Amino acid sequence: MNYRSKEFTTAVHEYFDIHDIETRKILLAVNEVDQNQILASLTSKLYNNIVDKVDDIDFGDIPRTKGDITQLPNYDKIVDCINTLKNILIQYKQPEDPVLTIEHALENIKIRRELFTKAYRYNIEVPMVLYNTICLAIISSISLMISTSIEFIKTPNSEDFKIILDKVSLNKTKNSLLFLNLKKFNEACRKGDIDNSLETLVRNKLRNLTGVEVGIAAGTIAAIGILFNIVPILRELIFFFYYSRTRVSEYFDIQADLLQMNANNLDASRITTGEDKRKVADRQSKIAQMFRKIANKLAVTAKTSEAEATKEISSANKNKINDVVDSVPDSATSALF
Repeated sequence: MNYRSKEFTTAVHEYFDIHDIETRKILLAVNEVDQNQILASLTSKLYNNIVDKVDDIDFGDIPRTKGDITQLPNYDKIVDCINTLKNILIQYKQPEDPVLTIEHALENIKIRRELFTKAYRYNIEVPMVLYNTICLAIISSISLMISTSIEFIKTPNSEDFKIILDKVSLNKTKNSLLFLNLKKFNEACRKGDIDNSLETLVRNKLRNLTGVEVGIAAGTIAAIGILFNIVPILRELIFFFYYSRTRVSEYFDIQADLLQMNANNLDASRITTGEDKRKVADRQSKIAQMFRKIANKLAVTAKTSEAEATKEISSANKNKINDVVDSVPDSATSALF
């Protein structure tokens, strides 16, 4: 019996239709060399399936920052929203975990600025796609948290609006596809898996991810790293964004509403005259109306997009061997006869 690595065994169970007789026979028979080539080809196939959808996603100004998220026109708004959400969670005595997940992802992108900017300089596709995707996930997760967990409620016996936290919705949001994948990204960064995989691609100037390139130029370690640490994150996030069809401007609109309402509440607390209070209340009312409209749309879209993404990924994980390799590996030829 041929030795099968832990990584190959995991890939077989996760990505192949082992109920298909020919697929099962070949995967059980291939030697270690052909196992590595199958892993490389599988990585290429899954990645290409992701890239096919990238052009249909609105990344806004993210690609123009060329690997440096601090150059994003709305970068300050992102930071302000993170701090505002943290303060709201503290006010309501709730764990800061969901906001810290976003904040850590932002920091992980920032500290890898040199790696991502180098990828843009040499047009290395995988790190560029990962950078754009994680940046968009950071922006959209902030907006999702706001739209599902924050409400603007009119204060009893007053025209003023208060910012209210919906604790039940917050707990649901923490387990959403966006947040779970940002957690995976943060953990892969902590373990060094992201750096090892991306640095190999950038160092070898591998502009596209093909089975041959990954298997020969980058080596099996890079293929395994990409397959288990980058492809799963990209697949879920890209499929989610593909089905949501949400414009980046909508994500920033709801962030602007939160910041404006927060600023108006601070103004209201300092105003004593009735006329000025009415002006602030009018502004609050207009913001609340716009907020509800966008929030409802984002919440519904996120739910349906997550369901569609999960459904497609489940279907795409049932590969037969002929879906991944063009011909039967030499080491498995005898197993079919």
